[in-house]
Amino acid sequence: MRQASSFLSPHPQETKKFLEPAILKRLQKEKRGQGFGKNYKPFLTVRDVPSKGRVHRRPALTHNRVVHLLSDLELAAFLLFDWQSVVTDIREQFPLNPESTIDIAKRLGIKHPAYKGVLQVMSTDLLVDFEQNGQHSSQAISVKYAQDLDNARTIEKLELERRFWEGEGIDWFVFTEHEVPKTTINNIRWLIPHMHSYDLNEMERVQTFERIVKQLDAAPDVQLPELLRELDRSQNSKAGLHLQYFRHLAAQNAFQWDIHNQLHTNLKAKDIKASEYWLAKDVEYVHA
Repeated sequence: MRQASSFLSPHPQETKKFLEPAILKRLQKEKRGQGFGKNYKPFLTVRDVPSKGRVHRRPALTHNRVVHLLSDLELAAFLLFDWQSVVTDIREQFPLNPESTIDIAKRLGIKHPAYKGVLQVMSTDLLVDFEQNGQHSSQAISVKYAQDLDNARTIEKLELERRFWEGEGIDWFVFTEHEVPKTTINNIRWLIPHMHSYDLNEMERVQTFERIVKQLDAAPDVQLPELLRELDRSQNSKAGLHLQYFRHLAAQNAFQWDIHNQLHTNLKAKDIKASEYWLAKDVEYVHA
């Protein structure tokens, strides 16, 4: 990605007068949209904006940072990239330089996004970095439900976004629900309701995680439900407890499998991998 000049320069006064102080604070003092990997700060968080449907905070496999996703579709798109080994960084809610988008809007004769007369900073849902065969590349991803693409105003804003990334020399794509594999959706639906089903302290997290890892290692060819039922019996736990624990910890990225191609109902112990972050006790746990 081309490293452009910092936001609101070289003509900051011309742009600043259009932006309210709260937005400027995010961009400048809080350094939103800056940094990489674990140090990146999204411009928008789940607390900043209303959203369609559910919002999600979850740790990422790519950089072990808690990410902020504003819809189920954003979650699905994020997971598609987060599970790819060639992905080196994912920055969500990435702000676009308002100097550039205001200039593009003027040139195209398109009204720049605003709220109650105050110009808003546009953002791209996901900015994904790849490293493959020694080559670095990036893709900007706008996540939209297909029905929204019938809206003329939505298309105008997408064109502003596309032109911005074209100027940065970065490929830009629109991602809809039609790009999500059915298996992925079914796995997400199985996991996500358990994201906050428990609020474990550090000792509980470590003990539960290690107990399940040991059981997985001991019986690689056993189906997951059967394996966890045996763990319930050996621990004198109520039936189904360790399956619930597994779903909770997997939603927190403690356990992974190929969620795009393998449905959870067919899992054997050998299909499941324990998170390197959890094994190293470098855990980003999202509390309920």
